[in-house]
Amino acid sequence: MAESNEPVDVSALAALRPGMTVADVEKAMGLMWRAPAPHKGGVIDILENTYGVNVRLDRIGKIGMIEFTSRFKQTVAGVPMGLHLDDILAIIPAMKIGEESKVRRGTRLGTMRLPEGELSARISYDKVMEIVISNPDAEYVEPTAPPYPAAAGAPGAPFADPNLKLVVMSALLRSKMLDLGTPQQLASHILDRPVDLEDEGYDLIPQALGYLLRYPLTAEQLAAVDWIQFDGGEEIYSYAWYFWGGGGSAFDIHDTSDLHRCPNLKGVSVIAMTDRFDLRTLVPLHRLEWVSINVPADHLEALLEIPSLKRAGRFAANPETNAILKKLEQRGIELR
Repeated sequence: MAESNEPVDVSALAALRPGMTVADVEKAMGLMWRAPAPHKGGVIDILENTYGVNVRLDRIGKIGMIEFTSRFKQTVAGVPMGLHLDDILAIIPAMKIGEESKVRRGTRLGTMRLPEGELSARISYDKVMEIVISNPDAEYVEPTAPPYPAAAGAPGAPFADPNLKLVVMSALLRSKMLDLGTPQQLASHILDRPVDLEDEGYDLIPQALGYLLRYPLTAEQLAAVDWIQFDGGEEIYSYAWYFWGGGGSAFDIHDTSDLHRCPNLKGVSVIAMTDRFDLRTLVPLHRLEWVSINVPADHLEALLEIPSLKRAGRFAANPETNAILKKLEQRGIELR
């Protein structure tokens, strides 16, 4: 069973091996489990951005490969994530360490045989940063593009600011509650022709952006958004402008009054994408626990109206804000 404070069973995740069944994966993933869609080719990546675990099923529906990234802070098959290169041979004498890669600086592979398959550990700058266990004989179904729903409604709906919708969609991509395939798959679908983004990705694709802004989000998806981030590096922008570098104002947000449409928001991070942030738009978020605002913010006093708030930053102390910041601290809110 999963630990009481975890929605997944991390010990069971660490014990997944090639040849085990879908039922084993489902049990280990616990409350986070969602069956993989047919187009994904057996890839189960719902924990990729949280626990750092990806599983791929083979053609007969058994585990063919498990990937553990550096997010997974556990020991896998006797290999602790983060183990230093100097300690590997002392702790794991069966592992063979390769030469440093000529392509990826500071990276080498450690390999060893397991009863269930082959283990490969990526060692980056002398630390184990990824562990993959695979069945070398496994055969897989190739993933394809997802089914794309028809665009509907006004651009940006249900948000008044279309660019705020993009921020929400990026959060859904991160949590695997939205599947847009790859940027190339989406562009090929929208333009109804093969697209090579290595050639065509240096400019905005208006048709792709138009589709994203009219993508029909469900109430379930809006309720699943737990934190959002305003930043030019968010994944969603590559679907409209593959090589966009984050500069300019094409995706700037000017109106955050519709944040309440994501009723379960617990966190808001604002790094860029807006000149100022009106903190009053956070008051309707009754589950909000933390905010990190790195742009000028208005109406700091609004944070006093959010009973669920536990952490707030980065607000400069000055004669105008000192009294409010003191009240926040007195309420037990951690200021950063």
